[in-house]
Amino acid sequence: MLVAAGMSESYIRVWSLDGKALPSQAEGELPSASRRLIGHSGPVYGVSFSPATASNGLYGISTGSKYLLSSSADGSVRLWSLDTWACLVVYKGHSHPVWDVTWGPFGLYFLTGSHDKTARLWRTDHIADLRMFVGHDKDIDCVAFHPNSAYVFSGSCDKIVRMWAVSSGYPVRMFTGHTGNVTCLACSPSGKVLASADDAGTIILWDLASGRLRKRMRGHARGGIWSVAWSMESTVLTSGGADGTVRVWDVEPPEPVKDGNSLTSGRPAADGNNGQKIEGNAQIQTVAGAGKKKGKDVVVTADQISAFPTKKSPVYKVRFTRQNLVIAGGAYLP
Repeated sequence: MLVAAGMSESYIRVWSLDGKALPSQAEGELPSASRRLIGHSGPVYGVSFSPATASNGLYGISTGSKYLLSSSADGSVRLWSLDTWACLVVYKGHSHPVWDVTWGPFGLYFLTGSHDKTARLWRTDHIADLRMFVGHDKDIDCVAFHPNSAYVFSGSCDKIVRMWAVSSGYPVRMFTGHTGNVTCLACSPSGKVLASADDAGTIILWDLASGRLRKRMRGHARGGIWSVAWSMESTVLTSGGADGTVRVWDVEPPEPVKDGNSLTSGRPAADGNNGQKIEGNAQIQTVAGAGKKKGKDVVVTADQISAFPTKKSPVYKVRFTRQNLVIAGGAYLP
């Protein structure tokens, strides 16, 4: 298994998680568990491994990514071979820094979002973009594919999430409700629900069939949320934030339980003098002492299953493996 990170020094570092030496094509080169990919002329903001492919090898079926995409402040996207560790193609079309890049579910196609307020659809064997998605008023900071590849999503600093039809390039949904800049997106493997998060610390789940807001979830403290990921069954969501925590969420809508004249979600409040309020159908818990900001308590909704704190590391990326293990990555700040 490999992990990659883009650096502000304009290169990409790829590591082997099991510590084994990465394959090398050069003769006489010393074995190493990491590689540097050099080619961009500006900070690298996004990296994405191609979907794993299966092949019949000597010992049966093996899976693994063959390519890596990277996006940079230099306005380009690069395709790298994980066999030769060389840049194969440089894609140019954006006129400003490219904040995010992601592969489509089946490979071949990929999607980018840029400071030039556009998202673009690309095909690896074409040097020019195939589709340009225009409509946001500010930067497009994050992009995502629907599992069927017929739709794509974009999140922007204009606090709006848009759903686009790949075949026509036209928007089919516009999701409004965020109070902060939209920082990350993830569509459930079932294709029924979209999760979006912002730098104000809110996660919103959207029902794609109706286009309606399904629920809001809060729990992260200062700095916002930078990554969300779904479990394989589309029943659990995990998130990573600048507050140095990884949090796990129940995505099912709450089942209200009548208690006198009020509605609660059936989850008891934490001990202590915690304020509670009802917003829509979700119970909100204000947990005293859980990372106060400007003298105010952090609000934690009853949807949160658990929270895993790091020491001082903002969590910039979370991912579920096929075995539903969560991998989190960030930058350690001593």
